[in-house]
Amino acid sequence: MRRLSACFLSFFALMVCSNFAAQAQIGAPAFHTFDMESGITHVTVSDIAEDKYGFLWLASQSGIDKFDGYTFRNFGMWGDDKSTGLQTLSALQLEASLDGQHIWVGTFSGLSRLNVDTERFDHYPLPVASSFDKQIINRLKTTHDGRLWIISERNLYRYHNQTDSIELVSYLPDTTSTLTDIELIGNTLYVTSTSGLYKLDPIKSSLELIAYKGVNFTRLVAAERSRFWLGTSTHGICLFNPNVAPPAISEQCTSEVQGLSDNSVTDILLQNNGDVWVATERGLNLLKAYSPYTVLQFPISDKDSGDERVSSLYQTKSGLVVVGTKDDGFAITNPELSNFYSTEVGDGRIIGSMTRYKGNKIWLTNEKGLWIYDVIDKTYEGPFTSGIAQRTDGKANNKLTSVFYDTKNDALWVSTRSGLAKLNRETNQLDIVALQGKSGYSINMDAQGDIWFGGYSDGVFVYRPSEGRVIRQWPLSLTTQILFENGESAWLSTVTGLHFANKLTGELTSISEYTDKITDSTVVTWISRSKRGGYWVGTQADGLYFITKDNDDLSSLKVTQIKPESRLSKVSIGAIVEDDEYGLWISTIVGISYLAPDLDTLYYYGAENGALSTGYYIGSVATTENNTIVFGGAEGLTLFIPSEVTNVKWSPDVHLTRVETVSRDQNNGTSVQRRLNLGNKIELTHNTIALSIEFSATDYMNANEIRYAYKLVDFESSWRFTDYKARVATYTNLEPGHYRFTVKAINEENVWSSEEAQLEVIVIPPWWDKPIWRGALLITILLLITSAVWLRISALKARSAELSLKVEEKTRDLEAMVAKLTLLSSQDSLTGLKNRRYFTQRAKAEWQEFKRHNRAFSLLIVDIDFFKKINDEYGHHVGDTVLVKIAKTLENNLRESDVIARWGGEEFLILLPSLNVQEAYWVAEKLRKCVAEQVIEAPPHSVKVTITCGVADIKDYDSVDACIHAVDKKLYVGKESGRNAVVK
Repeated sequence: MRRLSACFLSFFALMVCSNFAAQAQIGAPAFHTFDMESGITHVTVSDIAEDKYGFLWLASQSGIDKFDGYTFRNFGMWGDDKSTGLQTLSALQLEASLDGQHIWVGTFSGLSRLNVDTERFDHYPLPVASSFDKQIINRLKTTHDGRLWIISERNLYRYHNQTDSIELVSYLPDTTSTLTDIELIGNTLYVTSTSGLYKLDPIKSSLELIAYKGVNFTRLVAAERSRFWLGTSTHGICLFNPNVAPPAISEQCTSEVQGLSDNSVTDILLQNNGDVWVATERGLNLLKAYSPYTVLQFPISDKDSGDERVSSLYQTKSGLVVVGTKDDGFAITNPELSNFYSTEVGDGRIIGSMTRYKGNKIWLTNEKGLWIYDVIDKTYEGPFTSGIAQRTDGKANNKLTSVFYDTKNDALWVSTRSGLAKLNRETNQLDIVALQGKSGYSINMDAQGDIWFGGYSDGVFVYRPSEGRVIRQWPLSLTTQILFENGESAWLSTVTGLHFANKLTGELTSISEYTDKITDSTVVTWISRSKRGGYWVGTQADGLYFITKDNDDLSSLKVTQIKPESRLSKVSIGAIVEDDEYGLWISTIVGISYLAPDLDTLYYYGAENGALSTGYYIGSVATTENNTIVFGGAEGLTLFIPSEVTNVKWSPDVHLTRVETVSRDQNNGTSVQRRLNLGNKIELTHNTIALSIEFSATDYMNANEIRYAYKLVDFESSWRFTDYKARVATYTNLEPGHYRFTVKAINEENVWSSEEAQLEVIVIPPWWDKPIWRGALLITILLLITSAVWLRISALKARSAELSLKVEEKTRDLEAMVAKLTLLSSQDSLTGLKNRRYFTQRAKAEWQEFKRHNRAFSLLIVDIDFFKKINDEYGHHVGDTVLVKIAKTLENNLRESDVIARWGGEEFLILLPSLNVQEAYWVAEKLRKCVAEQVIEAPPHSVKVTITCGVADIKDYDSVDACIHAVDKKLYVGKESGRNAVVK
């Protein structure tokens, strides 16, 4: 059996090798948070807007930030040119124009408007009602009639699009109060203030108090049936009907008494389904479907929700909810994706195993013991007292590994690290009844009542309770799943392949005898029967398979890999559940995947959906009577009903975010860099040296998982691919002509976005490059050349024959000498590999490509273990043979683009273009295994050797020498830890 790493073994021991994430809250949407470390210029986000491209704009005390999903671009105070920034640094309010072409910005010093394409500002003075009026913008809002309203202190303004000016509409006579918000309900314009609710009299242009004098209102949002929501600073959120006599304010409101996090409401967001998001000074709330007393509180970060001061709310055109805070930046969530319910059970979170109990209850184990969990009521019973010693250090449960409920006899069986246990209902204790001292991992019961006990390393046992003895045992490695074929046979999935066992005959068959797709080196994590008439098989990083056979004939076995190009082939599969529609729900170490009945459409559910980002354990699954599926993992359990899960099609818009050129100044020859306005077409002159185009897809929840493909049509024929780290296309010295740049996005399921960005590029030729002048110049040149040739042709004929012979002879001699010198200067004479000098030149060239185009590479250093001992024991002629054959083995297992050189003695240095450290690690592992499996014949001796490798990625170092030094240190770490290893 192949050796398993420590991390791999701990995975099967119900531990994970990655850090735990915060526990998903019950029914809570998952938020993606952005703070100063993310790149935002200030933690206070006072308002949010969205432009026509779907990019977010954030107002803060450091101006406004544009966010494209990856980077933040800040616009602060103006300099010498007032069109480049704001009058003052602090931005208070944002509002996008109806077409998204402009962003209105309100500050302490007035009103400005930004053109998102030109990134230039216009500034608008506000007419004042008195000399004491200031230019502080308290609120910007566009009402449903398309008008932009501006509130500044006591004054109400309106923007006139025809005259491009601001008009004073009315003002609040009470000098001790301030206007706060505005909304058009029907044909009536309502205005809130710090001293009551007003409406505008359009004839008198005056504000009339209509209700709740003295109440401090903060927000006003239209609801249904002419009603509207009112945010207050002291009473929470209130639903107001202007058509009935207003009752007492406390009777209209949802406040702390009803569960609101705070009575001071800072913003309100009404969703299409009637849910109302409420921001307060102490957290975020959700009022469900207009019910004023059904309040849910949602934390948006790891902080206590009572410490989160929420300042603003915004919903994007794609349905994302953006939450701005006063202290912690902002967060984004997609309410439509919150389809999964994740929680801990009792005081434990590490859910190791589950089995269906009665009705909609399940048995489960965690590090605190054995529990009964009700998926309907979300309640639990336990922990049941265990007669087996339990760990109390908070680490994974090292005793209870798998549970099985026998419905016929109402008995619970448990495999443990100490043997086979059964729950004693009288004492509520687990008693070891068999296989004392045997460490178990999986358990199942066949139709005859025999218990199949899958062990960690002692094999698989069949225990007969009626006789109190083990009737069969097979010496297998860790067994992850036991699936019965009939009353006497079962499938056994193990870390060394898939097997078929018969308890009556004792026969054990590996299916590797009948297929090369699932071998004895395949780590099989799951097998279950399919409603399609076959079996689903999950593996660790080897993919998902569907197998069929004719009756009991294993020779008829057919194995088909499903979605081999998807991420299912790169992760560990924990469990597979087939729903009533033949769709597959698959738990993995990175979340939950759904494979549609067509076995082609694949969806992924992660933290943004309420699933556990830390993933799920092998075999930790249960289904209930009401079709609820439950998966268990390192951070608790996740439950869902497949029919209630919403699959949102992935199709973000792709847009250009920056277009820049570098041109040559004709006067002094210097280079000039220029940023162009965003649009659909650009024109470049013949002086343009380089064109750089940056792009982004507006997927704010999974931006770092996106890859991009781009192409400049009529310049290049194939697509270029890049990831989110290098979202820039650069072209140099384009010939005059018309081009079309196109870029599109692809997610981890290899689904292409239906949207793409395009840019027409026109390179204008110089005046002398036009057809008429090119023709005249060409004729002139031809005449001159013809004359010169005619004058010289006689003299040249006389010497041509003599010179041609001499040149040919000298050329042959020179070419032979150059070839010989080139070979001697770049090749190691013993192994035939490149030498240190050649490698250094190639590494410098790759380093320049990395600096210019961000094309990364990795380095491997390989050392032959105990090479001195080989020389000493067998002689230097054997040592030379070992060096030559190891060099050949390494070279044969590398790509043509890879560079391998003998670095000195028994060391080899390898350069792997375009590979990151993880991919390079896989290459090193391949080389290590190939060498370890090889026997080197050096008559009369046969020698087996191993190698130790160090691996590093150039992105982590500031020079090639530093990277070589790093891999050398990692090589010595591998030597000191026992050799025959790869260290990254």
